[in-house]
Amino acid sequence: MASATKRIRVLICNKYTLFREGIKALLEQGTPIEIVGEANTAAEAIEQLERLKPDVVLMDVGTPDLTGFEATQRMKALDPNVKVLILSMYEDEALISRCLEAGASGYIRQNLRGAQLQSAIDAACRTSDRAAA
Repeated sequence: MASATKRIRVLICNKYTLFREGIKALLEQGTPIEIVGEANTAAEAIEQLERLKPDVVLMDVGTPDLTGFEATQRMKALDPNVKVLILSMYEDEALISRCLEAGASGYIRQNLRGAQLQSAIDAACRTSDRAAA
């Protein structure tokens, strides 16, 4: 008997509503991903992390209140098992390193295709190793 595919619970944190809605629409179409929450700011994401217990947080590198690496540090302190994937349009190696050192599971450039984002989420859930996409 085949087992059911485990749903991956995802929280999206990005200051742009349209961006969040686009990711949500993209990832919920025929995937094992369930968007359990959305946040404008890191503080909102941190509050939702405690309440919603997502498997993965898609975290904007620059929210209005905290940087992605500061938010990642706080999230990992609250839930060491959560996977934080940083979303950014920047390719700054120092920024990438700082986010990974803070505990991010990966660093994803915002110009990826939807299938690549889904693969990054899947990979983050399968491994504890950090990777940049």
